[in-house]
Amino acid sequence: MAKRHYTVEEALAILQTSSTSEEESGEESGTDWLPDNESLTGSDSSSEYTGPPAMKVVRGVQSAIAVPAISSDSGDEGPSNLIERRTAGSLAGTSGDNEDGPGAVRQTTQPRVPEGDDVPRDNTHLLWFPANMEEPSIPPFTAASGILVDTSDMTPLDYFQLFLTESFLQDIVDQTNIYAEQFSAANPTAYYTFKWKPTTVPELKVFLGLTFNMGLTHKPQLRLYWCKDSIHSMPIYQATMTRGRYEQLMRFLHFNNNANAVKRSDPSFDRLFKLRPLLNHLNQKFPEVYMPGREIVVDESLVPFHGRLAMKQYIPSKRARYGVKLYKLCESGTGYTYSFRVYEGKDSSLEPAGCPPDMGTSGKIVVDLVNPLLHKGYHLYVDNFYSGVPLFKFLYTAQTMACGTVRLNRKGLPSQVLNKKLKRGESCSLRSNELLSLKYKDKRDVLMLSTIHTEATMTCQSRRQQIQKPVAIAEYSQYMGAVDFSDQMMAPYLILRKTRAWYKKVGIYLLQMAMYNSYVIFKKSGHGDSYLKFQEQIITSLIFESGYKAKTTDQDCEDVARLRDKHFPAPIPPTPSKPYPQRRCKICSKHHMRRDSRYYCPQCASKPALCLKDCFEVYHTLHKY
Repeated sequence: MAKRHYTVEEALAILQTSSTSEEESGEESGTDWLPDNESLTGSDSSSEYTGPPAMKVVRGVQSAIAVPAISSDSGDEGPSNLIERRTAGSLAGTSGDNEDGPGAVRQTTQPRVPEGDDVPRDNTHLLWFPANMEEPSIPPFTAASGILVDTSDMTPLDYFQLFLTESFLQDIVDQTNIYAEQFSAANPTAYYTFKWKPTTVPELKVFLGLTFNMGLTHKPQLRLYWCKDSIHSMPIYQATMTRGRYEQLMRFLHFNNNANAVKRSDPSFDRLFKLRPLLNHLNQKFPEVYMPGREIVVDESLVPFHGRLAMKQYIPSKRARYGVKLYKLCESGTGYTYSFRVYEGKDSSLEPAGCPPDMGTSGKIVVDLVNPLLHKGYHLYVDNFYSGVPLFKFLYTAQTMACGTVRLNRKGLPSQVLNKKLKRGESCSLRSNELLSLKYKDKRDVLMLSTIHTEATMTCQSRRQQIQKPVAIAEYSQYMGAVDFSDQMMAPYLILRKTRAWYKKVGIYLLQMAMYNSYVIFKKSGHGDSYLKFQEQIITSLIFESGYKAKTTDQDCEDVARLRDKHFPAPIPPTPSKPYPQRRCKICSKHHMRRDSRYYCPQCASKPALCLKDCFEVYHTLHKY
């Protein structure tokens, strides 16, 4: 029988008649996640769709929708007729490019969101329709973003100690001393056994200050920091701590008691046992101090490591390529790390609370990181490693919108979009309830999934000309770089030392991550210093204000020794020609004031003359006078 092509008015009449007849009969569709009931009531998904695809193609700001013919050969109404009726209904009363003309139908997507046991588990057979600029239903943002603690009258060191508290430093000291005792008991004749003495919190602060300072001044070998050669000399290391003592502290630095570790054959074996207290502490402190804004990002970072390690990863897009991978949830714009997880290996299992059991591994990582922020209206941006239809559907039911690039082999994507051939600057899109599938041709095809955006375009400036780009891609490019931004801020100051103890390298990286988070809080509190200046102030406080007194001090390091040793003023010794000698005050001369003094400091190497009232105290207490 020949196919009959209906006009738009006839198709709309058939749609209304079919909907009314099925409502009266009480039949229900067996397909989950149907679009709004007004346009799809009475559909039957049992038949297969063999007709041409219905798709919206956008060239710049122009749009055209291809409407398949409605066949009268059969009485069955499958997905093809659903698409045809939906397309006909969206075109009713419109003409040409004027989508908002008289009689235009502009809808807002309000999908049925099941709760509890009604959440659908099969997201591989979705019904996709022309997007038609339907705006998704976006929940309001209800989180109280910002700083959650009182930061008034806080010094840079106080900001850092929001995350690295005195009690946790004491825990590190205790575990370090325990590990040193265990090593000495197992190796009674070793070199470190005879040299080791228990450490304290003030000494650990100085150790951390010197370690952070190594990130500001890179040297190829550790011993060069204590070298007295004129081209390598750094007096602060010689005057603060001997190289032997620093190496001892680095040798026995520990975060957990090895006596409590289980064997590899035990089912409860933890590959991150050595770092577990540090991981738990920071994952607890980061959310307590700061709540991120609406746009958040999940991505991975890499701690460089080339030794033998079961959970070592190879990521060609990272500069280091080999290392320990961290999954991070960061705030877009500032790069504040809200939560993170360390990759434990392919055989590790992760079961976040409330996550569907059929969710893939990458999706479970996202759910685990974002779990405390669900039901608050956040907008999450992820790359193609995490994006997928099941993840975006689940997040939408938890009032969390998502957007990201997606791989071509992900299940549930519409073949009409995947197979569509586009010219540069063109885009095509289909929608399934709240989920938008979009493809855009730039230098190469870019495939997106979003529950935030429509297929609308915006004008963007390229190197040579202005181009029309989908808003979803433009905002993805704007918000997605949070993790990379935090890595870029930390990269110039990373403390990279070749070592076989992977946990020490990762542990120091986590402490530097806490340093950057404290800088974000510092900036949010209204301060304007750079990240470098902020670190310098913390390092100075750790070294000079910890209360630790070095037992040996090189007198050539006066700039450090004047702040540590005991100093007492004395009259300048007389000479035969000057029974009451005077010299210019060192402090006053630096401030361009001519003032002579009869007193000096005999303990300092340069024997500086200083005014007895104020300048003597300033010279021996302030790092910068």
